[in-house]
Amino acid sequence: MPQLAGAELVNDDEMCMQCHETYVKSFHDNVHRGQSCEGCHGPASKHVETRGKEPGLIFSFKKGVDPVARAEACLKCHEQNQCSPGAQWRTSKHAHCGVTCVDCHRGHYNVPIGTPATTMSKEASFTPGAKATLVSYTAADAPKKEMLPSLRGSSHHLGAMAPDLCLKCHCDMRDLLRIAGPHQIGGPNGFNCTTCHEPHGKIIESTRKDLCLTCHKGAPTMAWHSSTHERYGVACTDCHNPHPHANVRQMVNISHYGVEQPKRLAMAVQEPEACYKCHQKTFAMNHLPSHHPIMEGKMVCSDCHDPHGQLEKNLKADTINLLCYKCHAEKTGPFAYPHQPVTENCDICHEPHGTVANNLLKQPPTFLCLRCHSGHHRATNIGHPGVNGVGDINANASLRPTYYTNCTECHTQIHGSDVPSPTTPNSAVLMR
Repeated sequence: MPQLAGAELVNDDEMCMQCHETYVKSFHDNVHRGQSCEGCHGPASKHVETRGKEPGLIFSFKKGVDPVARAEACLKCHEQNQCSPGAQWRTSKHAHCGVTCVDCHRGHYNVPIGTPATTMSKEASFTPGAKATLVSYTAADAPKKEMLPSLRGSSHHLGAMAPDLCLKCHCDMRDLLRIAGPHQIGGPNGFNCTTCHEPHGKIIESTRKDLCLTCHKGAPTMAWHSSTHERYGVACTDCHNPHPHANVRQMVNISHYGVEQPKRLAMAVQEPEACYKCHQKTFAMNHLPSHHPIMEGKMVCSDCHDPHGQLEKNLKADTINLLCYKCHAEKTGPFAYPHQPVTENCDICHEPHGTVANNLLKQPPTFLCLRCHSGHHRATNIGHPGVNGVGDINANASLRPTYYTNCTECHTQIHGSDVPSPTTPNSAVLMR
């Protein structure tokens, strides 16, 4: 009970009726009936003595009073009831923002005795389109200091009705109510704010993924349970915005590399920003000098990766090479003289997310080639016309620039060629 310094209990609700007749009369049919006025408003002796002319002598639930005190006055009875554990409320987003029970509920809400309350069963509340189950609950059966069952959907619980009440504060979500779509609030599938949100606590955990998969069973989510994202505990709402805005920005950011408008699909993922939230290393690599044109707006992550897929690294092809060949068809071949690492795996030489070296190479060409090839040390071993017998290249200043430059200066067709090397006809080292 709220404490008021120096005040004592009066225990006479009839005396309250002298000034608050409307409240006292309706209180007889209220879900809080059985409690006295002082049970919520504290000892009223000083308030009675001054006939209510001096403020602060009775506990008020009006705005301006400490929100923690207002909430705790309700939680003294409702801490462990069927609305929600009080401990959960104290750590909720609403509590942190200073929202209290009476900002959504009316303590003097009048419910005539015998009025049944509509509530949704646990299964129905999590299933879009499910029909609400009517539960017979008469006010006469209500135990003292307990509230009606927690209502989801069209709620008459102490006057808290979603979504109208929610929109008083969350006005930016009004689009979800007035624009038709499968996730429309009050639409054909029966979505409401309380389908996903527990107003006395946090987001209902099962609605972050399990609720989505009850409807989205086919493509593209049919392989979700075996996907990389599923194994790491990623939920649908981590990437898809459950509160999408239908309007398109009137102003867009313009940079030197392009102009991009957001997608207009209802719950489309904003790429690559959504991916970068977890893949921060990839974000850094995409901004290296050599990169795929993602930040230029010509590509997105899902061009190569299927976020709902089950293949290795969520690729959209069985192998990395098959994926690369979709855009780089000229590297496919077949060639009379193939380069073996190329046919084995493109990422032996290339890092697809970005590098410092040109052409997405993991190292500059010379160092990359020397990982497999020994290079030229003596001109006598080369067999080129005019250089036989020259000896050690290091001792010949005129030859060093020729043989110590980038390998691709001479060997240009490194992915494969139909023309053999002039010196080694069966070699995979290919000349221009």
